[in-house]
Amino acid sequence: MSNRIQISNPEFDNADQRHSGNEVRVDISNDSSRPRTRKENEHVISNHIDEWNIYQALFVEFLGTTIYVFIATIPYYDSTSPGMALIALIACFGKISGGHFNPAVTIGVSLCGRLSLKATILYPVVQMAVQPSHEYIDNEYYFEKGITVLRENVKPGWALLCEGLITLFLVLTYLMCTLEKKKTNWLLASLAIGFIAQANILAADFITRASMNPARSFGPAVCMSFFTKDVWKHHYVYWVGPIVGSALAAFVWRCLNWQWSCSLLPK
Repeated sequence: MSNRIQISNPEFDNADQRHSGNEVRVDISNDSSRPRTRKENEHVISNHIDEWNIYQALFVEFLGTTIYVFIATIPYYDSTSPGMALIALIACFGKISGGHFNPAVTIGVSLCGRLSLKATILYPVVQMAVQPSHEYIDNEYYFEKGITVLRENVKPGWALLCEGLITLFLVLTYLMCTLEKKKTNWLLASLAIGFIAQANILAADFITRASMNPARSFGPAVCMSFFTKDVWKHHYVYWVGPIVGSALAAFVWRCLNWQWSCSLLPK
């Protein structure tokens, strides 16, 4: 025995309703002029809000990454500048986009099951679109001081290990501070994330210049490539290291929080 109900219009004649045992079928023609119900209107509004939110988040990620890369690549910057900039950016924009400003962070959050597939694809696109200020495009000295390259006598293997470890520390701090609670205190989270980023820079600057961020390395490398192609020699270090470190951070976070049951890329 089965029950089937087929409805396509809220208005129908009793004569169109047929009963056969426990089977009920109501055949109704579509009426495009029918006004939307309150629930349908709320669903449409919700879709528009969600779409607007992703545009806001993408703009914030682009803006924040631009500011961070600009500060991190200034030739005469103080060694504490990137960490301080990260604190300010996450405190200001964290509640809008999550305050990633780094493809490695985006990958880590995604692998923890806390980021939609759409955002996982679009966030790195806008982050990698960032380039240093165009007014310095003819200044070779600017890019030479701003690019991330291996220091003298540093082997690629050690550089990979270094970038992987410091990115693991950064991303794990981000995950533990922002994914633990339902409501994140972005001010406190920004302090922890900024401090660990600054500690990483102070510890690893003499090895790899402590990138931890493919977007921070890619933009200056593209601009410096107009002057020399040697900049790409070990550039893979600044991609492989942070991505592996980010994946390990997500693994550690899942182990600590027993989150294996959640899906990787929820829509």
